[in-house]
Amino acid sequence: MKAITEWKMEYAARLYAENKLTLERAAMDANVSVREMMEYLKQRKIPSQYDLEDLEEDMKAFYR
Repeated sequence: MKAITEWKMEYAARLYAENKLTLERAAMDANVSVREMMEYLKQRKIPSQYDLEDLEEDMKAFYR
């Protein structure tokens, strides 16, 4: 079971790195939490797709 989970995480991480999946979708496909997926991506040194511009847009939407 652990090998299957690791394979799913690796596959989702690869798709995330290729900008084919969002972080949330990668976590969902791997059957892990977003936090767990973030930690896995960090360990694999896969850069985040979330940048300052995205944060600013999210903050504007939040405060509306």
